[in-house]
Amino acid sequence: MKRAPERFVPRILRTVLCLSLWLAPAWGATLELLTLNDLIAKSTAIVQGQVTGSSASYTGAVIYTHYQVTVLQQWKGAAQATVDVVSPGGTANGIRQSYAGAAQLVPGRQYVLFLWTSRRRLTYTLGFTQGVFLLRADGSGTVIASQMPTTETMLAPGTAQVVNNQPISMPLAQLVSLIQGADSGNQQ
Repeated sequence: MKRAPERFVPRILRTVLCLSLWLAPAWGATLELLTLNDLIAKSTAIVQGQVTGSSASYTGAVIYTHYQVTVLQQWKGAAQATVDVVSPGGTANGIRQSYAGAAQLVPGRQYVLFLWTSRRRLTYTLGFTQGVFLLRADGSGTVIASQMPTTETMLAPGTAQVVNNQPISMPLAQLVSLIQGADSGNQQ
């Protein structure tokens, strides 16, 4: 009789441990911190665009939101008038999925987007929200590009050390100058 409870406790403990490991990814994401130079170098396209609409649909078991973006300016990549940017998460058929750190764009707003296109020809923002800079005018009329903030854990590249992420914010003209300067340096 005494042996049954002894075997039962470890089985419950193993079950709880397995369940907690399985559920752990649902509590948050861990992202590699990308510098502005990383974003410029690793992106396949960099555009200034305005979100004109969005829709969500299933691809397998995952819901993706597709953002239709009208390209206003382009500094890297093949010229295009519009781009379909996908982000995991959204609502389709009455079901909502969310993914920590995934970009959520707002129709009508303008952004500078650092994009990456996969082999499957799907285009994502690089580094989730790290590749999204919202454009807005300050009190003097200067257009400011502000990186979307994230609450996700950030790791320093190659070290796995947790670092504090300070979102980048600067005048759009300065950001464009840095993009063009880095891009021309890569072509030499």
